[in-house]
Amino acid sequence: MEAQYFENESKNENVLTKILTIVGIVLMAVLVIYAFVSIQNKMKETKYIGTSANENTIMISETGTVFAIPNIALTTFTAITEEATINEALRKNREKSIRITDFLKRQNVKEEDMKTVDFNVYPKYEWQTKGVDLEAYPLGKRVIVGYEAVESVEVKIRDNNQIGTDIQGSIEAGASQVSGLQFIIDNEEDLKNQAREDAINKAALKAKSIASKLGVGLGDVLSFTESYVPPYSAAEKATVGSGNNMQIVVGANKIEVTVNVSYEIK
Repeated sequence: MEAQYFENESKNENVLTKILTIVGIVLMAVLVIYAFVSIQNKMKETKYIGTSANENTIMISETGTVFAIPNIALTTFTAITEEATINEALRKNREKSIRITDFLKRQNVKEEDMKTVDFNVYPKYEWQTKGVDLEAYPLGKRVIVGYEAVESVEVKIRDNNQIGTDIQGSIEAGASQVSGLQFIIDNEEDLKNQAREDAINKAALKAKSIASKLGVGLGDVLSFTESYVPPYSAAEKATVGSGNNMQIVVGANKIEVTVNVSYEIK
């Protein structure tokens, strides 16, 4: 009797185990299907971020352009002096730098548009055999024979017509080097806004024209992106700043903004 009882209990346990296993498999399958559907829905949502799921759209790409002659010339004047002693090199080089800045001030360059960007003193070496213990230094000895003082001043020239004159006058005042001449636009952001407005207006006109020819109505803007090209030199326009022995041509910079606009079709 006891053996039969335990046998029935064992059968019941096996049946229960099978039922629980089946239920577990079904639940797992439901979870997998739910996760797959959720991922698909999320992908669809992500696909339309910043755009519309509505396929009835007109996509327009237009570029706005503005030309502007740079209103600032940025350059660096460097005074270099070699002397036997540090103090003498510093003193004479300072005198050169003062002459340069004084000249520029007389040319109406403001003091706040000038700043020192480099200052160094270097020892000057030579290999010598005269007066050198050749037993200790058979090839001679590297000795200091003087010092070189260097001072560089970065200058903003706000009158393009004065660029050549300012450069030449600074050289005559004592500049040993003129370097890094570049032309920049002071109000670049304003010009970028103008180019963007031009591009948007072009896009709106083109979209209206296309909608009219298709016989449909134009709805709201569904998406908008833009890309900006930093100013670069263009040959369309130029101005010249001259000195007695030089001519500086300042070409116009071209500012471009491209917009991509999606309009709803009604």
